[in-house]
Amino acid sequence: MIKPKNLLLWLSMATAALSASALTDNQMRDEIAACPEKSGGIFYAYPYLNTPDSLAPVPAGFEPVYISHYGRHGSRWHTTKDLHKNIVKEFEKQKAAGNLTPTGEEVMEIVRICGENAEGHSGELTRLGERQHKAIASRMMNRFPTLFEAGDSIVMRCSLEPRCIISMAAFSEELKERNPALVVERHSTPGDQSFIRYHSPEARAIYNDPAPWRAGYEQARDSLFASKATASKLFVNPDKVKKLPKLMSQLHNVAISIQNIDNLDVDLFPYFDKEDIYNLWKAEDQKMYLRHGNSLDTNGDGPKSSRSLLKDILDRTDESLAGKRTHVDLRFGHDLYLLRLSALMRLGIAKAETRGIDAASRVWQSYNITPMAANLQLIVFRNAAGEEIATVRLNERPQTVGELTEYAPGYYRWADLRNFWEGKLRD
Repeated sequence: MIKPKNLLLWLSMATAALSASALTDNQMRDEIAACPEKSGGIFYAYPYLNTPDSLAPVPAGFEPVYISHYGRHGSRWHTTKDLHKNIVKEFEKQKAAGNLTPTGEEVMEIVRICGENAEGHSGELTRLGERQHKAIASRMMNRFPTLFEAGDSIVMRCSLEPRCIISMAAFSEELKERNPALVVERHSTPGDQSFIRYHSPEARAIYNDPAPWRAGYEQARDSLFASKATASKLFVNPDKVKKLPKLMSQLHNVAISIQNIDNLDVDLFPYFDKEDIYNLWKAEDQKMYLRHGNSLDTNGDGPKSSRSLLKDILDRTDESLAGKRTHVDLRFGHDLYLLRLSALMRLGIAKAETRGIDAASRVWQSYNITPMAANLQLIVFRNAAGEEIATVRLNERPQTVGELTEYAPGYYRWADLRNFWEGKLRD
């Protein structure tokens, strides 16, 4: 098992992983400016490709006996089929009216190139997405080799979406390439969707037009989306562009999608004003928090929708620890279900409870929770006396859980975790 050289190394990495949940407005501006790709939130390409292992030193005498995992699909093309065509159409309209600047023409050409690349690939997993999952699988085997020995059975369950199925296939391919003697079961069936991607009536209600949060949010959103400084570079008179906030949001969607595609040698971020990038992120991330986080403005109804997924995790863990099934359960789904699950489980960077767009942006950032290929790993360890402890990792980084007291740095008693999470099934 790979371990950090010393506890201080792990503690420094753990602190860095958790500190992103409490930043000032200016710190957030600086962070987004330093890496504008983060303004994509859930579009942020998985950042942990070649980093040191963050597994805390395992307490003496304990060995891994079980892994439970939920992984988001890897990097993909944008899911809006006509996104690029709609932007180009509006830019051409403004050009015909004499309202497009030379810079605007440059941007239109880049969007056209991106659109040609994306043609026929809407929502499809990219090659980068496959590599992300193969790398995660490889690191998992390196960290916990005793759970991936010849003859071991690995059970994989998946959403019905092709990008999730191919993500599962890439993960599975890496496992089998590393150890052909593994027995791998792969499932993508309607029967599993009740926990892989369940959407409760309460969670659906958050999306409804009359939802109480919507009016205030949309007013703030349109102001933040308008991106007047950027629009002034593109259009002679931005006020002549109907639905400017929507257009600028669409343009930002193209900009943040480029990072997930290997063969695109273009960049739209240099055309955006830095404050506009920050505002676009802030508005979009607030919507994700309202829908899927523990937002007081929506009564935390989004996370409650993941109770069936949390129950599946607890039930299968119990069965495995009782010797009744596999040592490794791997699930593959989507960002919003992992966002909700992380919030429901009260993981360190996802547990924040607040209200209002400004407060939320300081304590909750979706790019830290569910970038492309995001993954949650629960690993249980046991010693000769039968004691069981566990560590929880989000995107291969250690997590605190609620206000629970650790058994050792980075580890909790499994019974404490289970009791805490069982309470979340009833709250």
